[in-house]
Amino acid sequence: MPPEKTTPPADFTNLFLKGVEQAAELQKKSLEAALQQNAEAAAAYKKSAASMQSMPDVFELAGKALEGYVEAQKTVIDQIVQQTAALVEGAKSSGASAQKVAETFTKNIEQSIERTVEAQKKALELAAQQAKSALGRK
Repeated sequence: MPPEKTTPPADFTNLFLKGVEQAAELQKKSLEAALQQNAEAAAAYKKSAASMQSMPDVFELAGKALEGYVEAQKTVIDQIVQQTAALVEGAKSSGASAQKVAETFTKNIEQSIERTVEAQKKALELAAQQAKSALGRK
């Protein structure tokens, strides 16, 4: 079977998409590492603060808030990769000009940023509610 013919623009867009996917995976791995490090730190603090009854709840709350934040960030990263892939495929199939592709990409990025801000606001509101709830129990 002869190798598939490609064009320089197609090669570039494939390379661009591959770079976005690799950057997304690196970001996810760094988030997972932060989550693991937080869990280890919380466990160490719990051991040292065993005599303080209210402290373990605070560490548990902080850990849950970070877990929620990490999951929200991973979702945002996945959405960005999906949107980038759709943009790249759309540009390939439509034969659109570079100007049109850039305009569409800019619009998609703006929408992604707006969604990210909304997701982070919701995560912060949830963390604040959990903190108020935990402090109210004491």
